[in-house]
Amino acid sequence: MTVSIIIPAYNCAPYLAATLNSVSEQTERDLDIVVVDDGSTDATLAIARNAAAADRRIRVYTQPNMGTPSGARNHGIREANGEFITFLDGDDLYHPEKIARQLAAFARCPELDVVFADVIRFENDLDAATNERGLAKLGYLEKTAAFMVRHSDTLYLCERNFYNFMSTQITAVNTQTIMIRRELLNQESLPFREDWPVGEDIDLWFRLALRARLGYLDEPLAYYRQRPASLMSDDERALVGFIRAHSANLERGRDVLSDEEKYAIKRRLARQKFNLGYLYFRRQRMIEARAAYAMIRDYDRSQYSWLANLKTYVPIPLLRLWWRR
Repeated sequence: MTVSIIIPAYNCAPYLAATLNSVSEQTERDLDIVVVDDGSTDATLAIARNAAAADRRIRVYTQPNMGTPSGARNHGIREANGEFITFLDGDDLYHPEKIARQLAAFARCPELDVVFADVIRFENDLDAATNERGLAKLGYLEKTAAFMVRHSDTLYLCERNFYNFMSTQITAVNTQTIMIRRELLNQESLPFREDWPVGEDIDLWFRLALRARLGYLDEPLAYYRQRPASLMSDDERALVGFIRAHSANLERGRDVLSDEEKYAIKRRLARQKFNLGYLYFRRQRMIEARAAYAMIRDYDRSQYSWLANLKTYVPIPLLRLWWRR
């Protein structure tokens, strides 16, 4: 069974060779590696083409820059030949057995449509990483106890109500760890929304979880590189992406979610709206801060803070004197 690995790449020349090595050196050899250069202005495209010359499984495409990975991922999906689709950003890494272990999970449970796993975050040196797993740190297995059942070893099968858990508690499905049946992805006219700079991956996972069967491997199978230039390092973009994706999901799941679950989502949205409002306040963007605070009342009036909103009307020179204290 061929697996297509979609790699959107934009100005990641210092990291791309290591990324492609982590793919080429997978223990599973039947791979279709699709690199889509998103209009890079550094040596990214040249590195990708050199790698393709050394490994016939690598195919390289290029397109004008779209500003987000979505367009490149969708481009890669259209070019993919595999029965399964996975994703890897141009600066991240795979565990050597990532593909093999996920294929084994599909073989054990043919009813699965999606298999995802845990991830380890690192900065520059993978050897110096703490090996602290992202989902394990959140107590993932304990919190999903009512939504997943253990199948074998590290494989857990998500129940039909797993979508409800994702919506109300922990959404985390890391893009670098996911593997999806291509036939399922082909049912989406546009898998990743290209008009959203952030949150487009969460939006797709919600859509898939609503109608597909998911499995979880409780082991780290990918390594996410944290670097200042990455999209998720921008708190504002991350908060806006979260709010947009969860707001759309609240509307999408109205017939599936209970009133209690809808309220839980609204509380999550209210907290993030408050965080966004405070971020704007600290950046002295008071009009945007007031708008964010005002929208809290649409989600959960109990979390609305009149004091936080009142501060946005204090003259900025006075605030600067207070911040210097």
